[in-house]
Amino acid sequence: MSKRFQLANPLWWAIIPGAFLVIFLVVYYPNVIPLSHLLSNYRTFLIIALWAAVVAHVFEALVARRMCQKLKIDSQSTLLWTIQTFILGLYIIYVLISIHFLFFLLQDILH
Repeated sequence: MSKRFQLANPLWWAIIPGAFLVIFLVVYYPNVIPLSHLLSNYRTFLIIALWAAVVAHVFEALVARRMCQKLKIDSQSTLLWTIQTFILGLYIIYVLISIHFLFFLLQDILH
């Protein structure tokens, strides 16, 4: 398998980075988005949730990179999958899993 990259739906590109941005602004720049009731009651939770999501996205990006290597996808497409997975997260892993499944299913059928 050589070049194989599929750009995610633009809706995901709006929702997920947008949610990260809003949570980041609420936690670290509360004057930009005035949600003081969230900050006063849930600031610690929001900080933990934000950084847990970042760590999860890093892990998911590493998994996507490994899956691309197993599928023998070229380095440029692997980089694109990795970056897209880091930004969008688990949704992209599901796309790669379906490609992975089809790739190995076709290999079994053809051999």
